[in-house]
Parts: sequence; C-alpha cells; structure tokens
Amino acid sequence: MAYSRIPGVFPVLHGEGLTLREMCEEDLPAWFARLSDPEAAAMAGDSLATSMQDVVDGLAYHRNAFATKEALRWAIVPDSLGASVGSIGIVRLDEENLSGEIGAAVGRAHWGQGFATGATRLVVDYGFGVLGLERIEAVALASNGRSVRVLEKLGFTREGLLRGYRIVNGTRADFAIYGLLGSDWSMRATDSR
Repeated sequence: MAYSRIPGVFPVLHGEGLTLREMCEEDLPAWFARLSDPEAAAMAGDSLATSMQDVVDGLAYHRNAFATKEALRWAIVPDSLGASVGSIGIVRLDEENLSGEIGAAVGRAHWGQGFATGATRLVVDYGFGVLGLERIEAVALASNGRSVRVLEKLGFTREGLLRGYRIVNGTRADFAIYGLLGSDWSMRATDSR
C-alpha cells in the first residue's frame, strides 16, 4: 500500500561519513558479491543469489517499490570509498499506524566498520523526522550478533523471538524482533545534547 509521505524524488541522505542514495546499476556487482557469499546472505536473512539476474531483478523490484510509494532502499556509500558497500531500507510502511520496518545489509569486507550503524541512524532520523513514523521495527537473525548490537546501540528494544521465522541456508532459523518508538528516539537525541 502506498505511503503518501514518500517524496516524488528519491531522497539522498548525508552524514556519519556516508551518503545514502538511490540504488543503481553501478551497485550491482557489489550487491551480487554480497548475495552470492553464503555467510553474508545468511546474516541478512537473504536468499543466496545464483546469477547477476537475481540482483538486476532486485533493483527493478526496489525501483518499483519507490515509484509506487511502498518502500525506500538506499545504497550505503562511505564518503571515503565512493562506492556502495551495502544497502538499507524501510519497508512495510503502514500509514494508518505510522510504522515501518528497517533492514540493512553490508558486504563482508566492510563488516565492523560502523557503516550499518551510521546508515541506520540516518534512516531512523529520516523515518521519524520526514516520513512521520511513530514506530520503526527491525527483524534480525537472532544469531547475528553484529546486527543485534547495532539495533541495541541505537536504542531499539528486543520485543520477542520469532522461532523458525525464515529458512536460512536450508535450515529454519530464529529471528528477533526489535522496536523503536519516535518518542524514545527524540528523548535519546535530547539526552545526547
């Protein structure tokens, strides 16, 4: 369903030493490398890519989701590198309940460098400040310590465990669900001043 506050022009976000921009064809090789790496794909809860066509189709899907105002997916581009290292987005936007779900994925070569944390902070700010969301959720592979730490560092609260939620590398895996309210986020911002 369309979310009316998504703008007509794809938003570019800057900060945290990052630029978040619309995904494009130049991102496809890095995206394919991440999705064809079994561990990197599994950590994000993604299906393993078997051909470049998988990511070409993914790009078309994300472009359509933006055009129909259903979701936003940005390429994560560190200013120091000038090339995409992953992606982040807001999906399942619900205008009636002013909520959405955030998800990020970064290629293995760039794990542990703070890119997911910075990108998540930028998108959460955008979600609460521009999109007018009042709640942002995240679902992370329960065994993915890196993703869990990013969410908890930014103030997300673990709200439950989704047992056997998705099949990852041929095995049913547990995912944790996290939530963050806009009121909690604004209090954190006020406290950090």
